Amino acid sequence: MRNSTKDSMQAEFLRYLLVGGIAFAGDINTLALLHNYFGMHYLLATLIAFMVGIAINYQLSVRWVFRYRSLQQHGIEFGLFLLVGIITMGLSLGLMALLVGQLGLAVLWAKCITTGFTLIANFGLRRALLFTRWPQYRLARASHQHPDQAPD
Repeated sequence: MRNSTKDSMQAEFLRYLLVGGIAFAGDINTLALLHNYFGMHYLLATLIAFMVGIAINYQLSVRWVFRYRSLQQHGIEFGLFLLVGIITMGLSLGLMALLVGQLGLAVLWAKCITTGFTLIANFGLRRALLFTRWPQYRLARASHQHPDQAPD
């Protein structure tokens, strides 16, 4: 990996970490509100809170974290962003059930632990899927151009 690519990825991860912190604040405050104040079951509250976090994360990620967007169709991009979130939400719910239901950890402490695991999975999957300039993609786009046109 070239140094500029490595530096770019490190900068993106640091921005993603900050965005993740902001999204986590929305997520955990939603969880606390729904579970502690409204008495909602912790798994349903975790699901709703996770969706709030995804919405915050997407908006900040596309506006500030990642410099390159693989897809120009923002609806498809959000759908894939959400799909990664759903996959990691399944992981999050499973970990919450294990930590709270089986190990007896407090809900908010379990959420903090779960977030560490999902942060790394979300960044890696989203960056690879949506925010990476893949050489094969450029070649595929170039192959659809007229022979007299220069590639991007």
